[in-house]
Amino acid sequence: MKKKVALLTTNFFNPKGERIITGGAERYQVDFCRLLRDMDFDVEVWQMGDNWTKEFDGIKIHGLPVNKTEYQTFPELNMGFYENVMSFDYTLYFILSLAYPLVREKSISISHGVYWDWPGFDATTGKLAIKQEWLRRMELSLAGPQKLVSVDTNTINYFNATLPSFYNKWEYIPNYVDTDLFLPLEEDLRNDKIRILFPRRMVPVRGINETMRAAEILTKKYPSIEFHFCGRGHDDTIEMLMSQWASKQERCYYYWKPFEMMPEIYQMADIVLIPSRSTEGTSLAALESMACGKPVIAGLAGGLSDLIIHGYNGYLVKPSVENLVSSIEELINDPKKRKLMGERGREIATSFNKKTWHERWANVISEVFR
Repeated sequence: MKKKVALLTTNFFNPKGERIITGGAERYQVDFCRLLRDMDFDVEVWQMGDNWTKEFDGIKIHGLPVNKTEYQTFPELNMGFYENVMSFDYTLYFILSLAYPLVREKSISISHGVYWDWPGFDATTGKLAIKQEWLRRMELSLAGPQKLVSVDTNTINYFNATLPSFYNKWEYIPNYVDTDLFLPLEEDLRNDKIRILFPRRMVPVRGINETMRAAEILTKKYPSIEFHFCGRGHDDTIEMLMSQWASKQERCYYYWKPFEMMPEIYQMADIVLIPSRSTEGTSLAALESMACGKPVIAGLAGGLSDLIIHGYNGYLVKPSVENLVSSIEELINDPKKRKLMGERGREIATSFNKKTWHERWANVISEVFR
């Protein structure tokens, strides 16, 4: 009989179950569930929701009717999950804070990057007593699972400096890219336009506001450049506003594409922007851009410094409008540097191949789930 794995996350569908939240973490969840099935586990997922059950990619996803948060943790969701999965053999907590206050005996918790560098986080935990309680709960979240997996070194370094007693629990398994699917064009078939791509969710922490302003400045200055914004918003209103803004700009385009079309989107670009301000791990979009041979201008956030070597395969900058404009201009005016940085990015991306990700995760899963 197959062993059963239960996975707890906050959102894959929105709480009403009407719309999939499209982002790197959600794509990771799909690939991770496929990996578990390949290892002959039965998998089901629980999240916040209105007491519904849906199916995606052959995986059952259950909504738990709880939405209360305390000190940036989800104790009601955690306990509802705990009670619902007593018949399962193993559990996975898709975000570190979901492992508070209860975990099953054989469990793994995952960090997709530091999220408490979000500017609003400090505003909600400003008082010393609140910060101390949050850190106490995080300590309990780390104490319960048998193994802690991080997609970046930033998270591990933070906790090794803050809660060093969990040093031996950590495993570093960075994000991944299918380098057979995402690869450079053999022949450059593009015209004389320079295309700058923002392949992110349309949210402030991903640097969308600064990028829009940089696009307004640079399209007026350089007739040869285009800005392409490719990604979803959290809701239809955000996407409508992006479409309205782009329609009023010169050579600015907004759209979104299904995952299977993204290699072509990266291949048509000359420069890719990943200007995250916070809440970032080892970005899938950055790795896919690099695998397609593109220079990346990235924000100084999370695990992006695990991927980008400043001045070698791209730039790491504080994502202000001024820094984005100057970095983009430098690459616009130096096609040899663009080409060289892209080639170096492709070389680095091969070290983050999806096959290696599979192997590293399979080793951890086999160690804990036995």
